[in-house]
Amino acid sequence: MFEKACDMSELIEGKYDVAVVKRTLMLVIWPEGGQPKAFQGLCPHQKEPLADARFDGKNLECHHHDWLFDGTTGKCLKGKPCALVEYPSKIEDGAFMIDVDGIEPLYLDAPPKQPGMMR
Repeated sequence: MFEKACDMSELIEGKYDVAVVKRTLMLVIWPEGGQPKAFQGLCPHQKEPLADARFDGKNLECHHHDWLFDGTTGKCLKGKPCALVEYPSKIEDGAFMIDVDGIEPLYLDAPPKQPGMMR
């Protein structure tokens, strides 16, 4: 079921925004020359939040370990073979809508985080 993530007026081409739909953290990425898309909001590498990632209008780079993802497809360009899971989305009545039902984010096997440990 599609839920409103944000108003289209809040999105800017070449930038990304953070959204939460049904308690699921995700990124709404609008690549330059493309359409807005919704991807999982945690890096598949070690489940670090991508809310502080760097985005150059084309590629998204995880701030924590420098893994690089294509902002159009979610495919990992630098790091282990993987991809950010894309959620179905649509634009309806000026709102960006996302459907999270039945979609699970992808995470690679990672050791559990230990408080105070540098990664």
